[in-house]
Amino acid sequence: ADSMADSMADSMADSFETEAKELQLVHRVALSSLGPGGSLQGVQANASTGVGVLSSASRRLFESLRLRTWHARALVRLAVQPQAEAFGDGGLVAAALASALVQAVRSGSESALDRFRMVRCLEGALDSLRRRMNRDLAVDLGEVGPVRPVRDLDWSDMGSLVALVRAVVAPKAKIGATDQEVDHICRTLVRAFVLAVPHSTLRRPEVSLVTVVGPPAMESYSTSSVVADIPVCREAERMLPLSGPSVVVFNTSLDVDLGRNDGCAGPSQEFGVTVEARSGLRGSGEAAMGFELRLLSRMVAALASENVAAVACQKTIHPFVKQELALRGIVPIERVSLRHIDAVASCCGVDPVSVISEGALRSIRSHVGKLEGIHLRRLHRKTVVAFEPLADTKAQTVVLTAPNEIAMGELAHSCRSAVAVLTSALQSPYVTPGAGFFEMVLSSTVRSQLPSPTDRGRRLERSVLESLAGTLETIAGKLGGGDSGDREASLRRSWEFATRRGLLDLVMSKLAAVEYAVDAACNLSQVDCTLVCQ
Repeated sequence: ADSMADSMADSMADSFETEAKELQLVHRVALSSLGPGGSLQGVQANASTGVGVLSSASRRLFESLRLRTWHARALVRLAVQPQAEAFGDGGLVAAALASALVQAVRSGSESALDRFRMVRCLEGALDSLRRRMNRDLAVDLGEVGPVRPVRDLDWSDMGSLVALVRAVVAPKAKIGATDQEVDHICRTLVRAFVLAVPHSTLRRPEVSLVTVVGPPAMESYSTSSVVADIPVCREAERMLPLSGPSVVVFNTSLDVDLGRNDGCAGPSQEFGVTVEARSGLRGSGEAAMGFELRLLSRMVAALASENVAAVACQKTIHPFVKQELALRGIVPIERVSLRHIDAVASCCGVDPVSVISEGALRSIRSHVGKLEGIHLRRLHRKTVVAFEPLADTKAQTVVLTAPNEIAMGELAHSCRSAVAVLTSALQSPYVTPGAGFFEMVLSSTVRSQLPSPTDRGRRLERSVLESLAGTLETIAGKLGGGDSGDREASLRRSWEFATRRGLLDLVMSKLAAVEYAVDAACNLSQVDCTLVCQ
């Protein structure tokens, strides 16, 4: 029994050491990836030619680390992934902060009670930051004078919106894009987003992205048409373009589905074909196939009777059905992605057909919509289909161009992040200067609440708060281009850097990164408390 206990103790010690090493790895990777203004430090294989440049802007950065311990994987899942999914940006800050706090709690505590006290202190500091970060907060910058870190985002000011987007796009777009190209992309995104903002607050802006590799980034543009990057059959190419077509949208397949009538009870005699499903006495496969093709043929006839000129289908179209549609002068367009099929249906002003059935045949007239036109557009070596709406549907498509795949990967990810940030700004339109300025303000606020080290409990609380403030200052130094050691000078330098570069950050995104980091650290520390008690 004693040897077994010793073995378990050694195993736990080894596991604890491995977890600590991986937490340090996450911390180092996150901090080393941050650069001035939020730019990401890349790994460049060939500096002379610029070939083989890899950037840490990839969402797979932490996945590529192949973390082995559940502790490190849980930290990434609790801190990085929610931040990236909600805002598309700020995951590195959340990772650096969470890993530092977990290490601070582990190293500073000797018992489960110590960890519980430090966790409660972090939760209290987070609540205080939520209350104090508002428009009434003012910071004195010495010669510059007092400034307000939090202010309203002016949606009527193009410069403010571009500054907010530039803070997301510019740091990650340093591969294959000049400052002029980045500014053009930012303005294109802002213009598309503003035009896509719906009148109803219950709907989200519809801004889709189509990527084209080859042309320079300056050829990126936005359009009110729905541009879909999908394969087009020869029949459709010969029949396009169309002007003022009637269109029916299907978010199901126009293909044979032998399981479509599995819910039928007993034999069903339709179109001269017997199908017995539930009893297991289904007729031959040829009979079932004939039933499906007859049903689809009747759907084609119903479409032709309503003078439909084009069909947009999310999934596949059976070759027989495709031929029938072409013979009746109906353009078959298949494999339209889910995000595009909803946009096409919105352009047509109708709901898509969701099921192929007798009921759908009878109600097909209610699914017929109108478009201004459908045509093919050649973008470098890529052919896309453009659906032009009759009226303004508040949907925008950004056609993003880049000279190579590596640059496109970075630009596309940063543009999607920028759209996510703008969408969040509709809910909470408060911004702050970028380049680490807000992190320095948060650090100063935390330091103003440091308790006096009168007893051991107070010393534990002070140590974990100092770790929180110190990590925020380190992050701010990375974002601001260096740490001078003087907090007031660092704060002023970050403000000047953000003002000079025209960088704005969304307060909601910044606070969320801190919240996810603190919550992840508290949850993991509480798990440690449970393990220690056991």
